[in-house]
Amino acid sequence: MQNKIERIIKMNKRFNYILFILLLLSFVIPVQAMEINTEVIAVIPPNIASNMIGMRIFKDQAYVMNSNGNYITIDLITGVISNHKLKTDKVLDFDVVIGKIIFIDGNGKLSGYAFPKWPKGTYNDVCKIEACDQGVVLSGGTNAYFIAKNATSTIELPDFPFPLPINNGFLWSLNVGKDKKWEANLHDCFGNLMGKVYKFSEYFEPSDLEVGPEGVDGELLVSATEGTVRTLSLIGNNGRMFWKINTNEKVCRRDVAFGPMGDFFILEKSQDESIILSRWKFSTPEG
Repeated sequence: MQNKIERIIKMNKRFNYILFILLLLSFVIPVQAMEINTEVIAVIPPNIASNMIGMRIFKDQAYVMNSNGNYITIDLITGVISNHKLKTDKVLDFDVVIGKIIFIDGNGKLSGYAFPKWPKGTYNDVCKIEACDQGVVLSGGTNAYFIAKNATSTIELPDFPFPLPINNGFLWSLNVGKDKKWEANLHDCFGNLMGKVYKFSEYFEPSDLEVGPEGVDGELLVSATEGTVRTLSLIGNNGRMFWKINTNEKVCRRDVAFGPMGDFFILEKSQDESIILSRWKFSTPEG
């Protein structure tokens, strides 16, 4: 009788293990089988495509800017383009906050939609800006800087090369762990580690690494070149990689963006070598 009970227990353990593996596979298979359908929204004018920084999206408008401060807005529903110009001749990076542009000028100074209490001066080691509901994060060198929306001083984040702020004062980061594998982690806005979220495989040896923008639910988008192929990966704060796809080479630094409803947009080359704004629709084939 005792041996029969032990055999039943072993069978149940084996069944639970197989069920666990099948559950894991159910997460992986849709990612591998995903299809992409492309819808062209607009053709980027040549004067904007030259020295293009990239795009940001606010509501149903895409903002596409070049480093000379020339930018267009594109209606994502109709494709209608409007032309604009900042009062500067040099822009390092920009973001859009409630429809207003905030940017880093050629001297490393925050301009545009900046809060009046924010510290004045320049940031010589930054070239990237990311806005969130709690303020802005500046980066581009070894360190990053967080400025809360009502702050009068800047918080320095040492050794923080890949920050991506999300809502409620949290920051994604990418770094190499003690085991030499890349990790995606969450921090508070002071740089304190809140949790290790995702560990890449030992075969992930990226170059041209970029993070962002965030997904509609705070996911981390990672752009990297692996070997000779550019990949895009979307990682959730639950520790899952929702999808990973191979894509074309970048036409500018900020070539991808999420719409407010989760639509995915990309700036890419068309067959005639012009730059287009496309909407990618992801689907999993039936059967």
